[in-house]
Amino acid sequence: MKTFSQFLTQANSRHLLLEISMVAVTVTVALTGHGVAQEIAAGVGIASQYARDQGIEKHPSVVFAENFERRDLDAIGQRWETVRNPEIMSISDDVPAASSGKQSLLMSQTAETGTGADLYRRLDDGYDQLYTRMYVKFDEACEPVHHFGTCVGGNNPSTAWPSVRAGQPTAGDKSFWVGIEPFGKTWTWDYYAYWCEMRGSPPRGQTWGNKFIQDDSLSVLRGHWTCIEVMVRMNDVGETNGELALWIEGKPVSHLGKGFPSGKWVFDKFNPGQEGEGVRWNPKTGDREYFATSPGGDPFEGFRFRTAKALNVNFVWLYLYITKGTAGHVNRVWFDDVVVAKDYIGPIQTE
Repeated sequence: MKTFSQFLTQANSRHLLLEISMVAVTVTVALTGHGVAQEIAAGVGIASQYARDQGIEKHPSVVFAENFERRDLDAIGQRWETVRNPEIMSISDDVPAASSGKQSLLMSQTAETGTGADLYRRLDDGYDQLYTRMYVKFDEACEPVHHFGTCVGGNNPSTAWPSVRAGQPTAGDKSFWVGIEPFGKTWTWDYYAYWCEMRGSPPRGQTWGNKFIQDDSLSVLRGHWTCIEVMVRMNDVGETNGELALWIEGKPVSHLGKGFPSGKWVFDKFNPGQEGEGVRWNPKTGDREYFATSPGGDPFEGFRFRTAKALNVNFVWLYLYITKGTAGHVNRVWFDDVVVAKDYIGPIQTE
């Protein structure tokens, strides 16, 4: 059985629905990086200008769009630079209810055929801020997922394949990546982030993907399509003003930047809204280190995703990685209506 590190090495070598009743209200999300504030209305973004997403790829802010409507897998694969294990991919007629399309991409993993599959693509020369929206669906009988993308990030220089070392911080001038994952047996949404200042965990200070939400109410409802949108804003070199934001079904569920929100770290997990004793791994002493937080928690320090201007957001990665699948069982995951843009996108609108 391949480890995640072995999976990434192989890739290098081969070059929720949330049950939310949305109301027509405006939700203000303060994106404070670079002193800019943006008001984002729930359900109002680039997608609001294109009924059922028809023609959304023509919007000047859209960098890439994939609706999997091409004639076959070969034609779809030509738009991606790395296509791993295409033999477990297929075209499905299961699509999100609001979509104008008739096809989606289905990945069908079994223990007998390996750990999964992935699609990876570079995004031009890269960007300092990008929004990535996609629809995903997990079969009701899907087993716990080890790793999954909805994933965006950057490599310097850019590469045609994923290039991340599992369990190690990235080099600040070389790479970073952020995934949105359905975590394990709890089936809850959270970030899974790798960057140069990520936190470590016991027993040896290993740096696995850091999490920033810790909200059990963000349940993945298998058997239904879910709209996921993540925003990444790069920091200015020498600063920690990088930001992350997440929307599920058009509802803002997380936003982190320099000075917000307040909470506490417990090793590699930031817990918004929590206070009291925190704990971190000290790589210099090789041991844990306890510390007190302020009442209401300490302000989040922000992200130093990069130490060099040349590193930016320059790839999007869709993948499924399951290491403990049951023999004879099929784990199915669908992807559809992927849009990457310089502005907020929002869910598909019917009119």
